Amino acid sequence: MRVLESSVAHDWTLTELSEHLHLAPGYLVRLFKNETGLPPMAYLTRQRVETAAALLLHTEEPVAHIGESVGWSDQNYFARRFKTHFGLSPTSYRNRFTHNSIELAKPSQRPA
Repeated sequence: MRVLESSVAHDWTLTELSEHLHLAPGYLVRLFKNETGLPPMAYLTRQRVETAAALLLHTEEPVAHIGESVGWSDQNYFARRFKTHFGLSPTSYRNRFTHNSIELAKPSQRPA
């Protein structure tokens, strides 16, 4: 898991990951499912969209750059994967939740 988490932008394949970890692909899938409930490539996808979501909220990087930084250089593919996970496009997600966090961060104005 740490290998995938530390290099989400890498274009991993199950074969490459299993060779990197010196495990048979089937055994690696079983280990991942036991620990995370997901096969390795689904886990990587989840890591990518969650990393992208954090970057959307905490940076002003362009959406396309964020997609590339998590391993999806095709902006349309990034948008589809993100929307499948969160139900919103990356831009809509940023607009909706950045606005809400700004509102939450403002000190409340109490009448004197």
